[in-house]
Amino acid sequence: MSLIQNAIYLAWADTKARYKKSVIGPFWPTLTNVFGILGLGLVWGNLLNQDMNIFIPQLTAGLIVWQLIAGALIDGPQTFVRHAGMLRNVAMPSWFFSVRALSKHLINLLHNVVIWVGVMLYYQVPVTENTWLVLPGLLLVSFNLYWLQHGLGLVGARFRDIELLINSLVPMLFFISPVIYRADSLPAALDVVWLNPFSYMIEVIRTPLLGAAPSMHTWYVLLGMLIVGGGLTWLHQRMHGKNLAFWV
Repeated sequence: MSLIQNAIYLAWADTKARYKKSVIGPFWPTLTNVFGILGLGLVWGNLLNQDMNIFIPQLTAGLIVWQLIAGALIDGPQTFVRHAGMLRNVAMPSWFFSVRALSKHLINLLHNVVIWVGVMLYYQVPVTENTWLVLPGLLLVSFNLYWLQHGLGLVGARFRDIELLINSLVPMLFFISPVIYRADSLPAALDVVWLNPFSYMIEVIRTPLLGAAPSMHTWYVLLGMLIVGGGLTWLHQRMHGKNLAFWV
């Protein structure tokens, strides 16, 4: 079994262990998301005077993607600290731990697909040829979250305040990310939302789920983030990765 397969298997084992002896098991977060969608849908849908047939599907897709992003961000600084014993005693490449951590959040995403299928059927969201663009979109987002989680893990292993900083920033990022609203529905004065890189991650997955195609600009930005961010993370790993066992 390859290291990648081992990492995914351990991520699945982590998920099962967390809900050991639970009847619903890993579907508890899914149930929590259902309540969140119902609550936010009723409150924000009425406050914003939205058509529920449009608002609920876009809110559902946005929340599902946000769960993936927020999970990787919050988990990032602890990626290596959590496995300090293995890092000190076992010759294991550092990327193994990042793949394992990200795989756990992707598994949670798969559980949330159940919600989307229900919403899609109830609100009759059309399935078009653009819907398949969700696959390359998710792949691109996953690669970006990988370097982000790995980079946060490296920095968080050396500076433990990073974890507290990220935990403080994530709630704010929720409101300045197009989770509840669509970025293209904002007035021109609020176009600054596109300065938030997570806006592109949400839109590249949500837009195909709603039957449309993401703009080429969205693809270019995410590819640029992958090249620049991935390159800087790789450089940091090359320069300081050998010290990781001492930091944790």
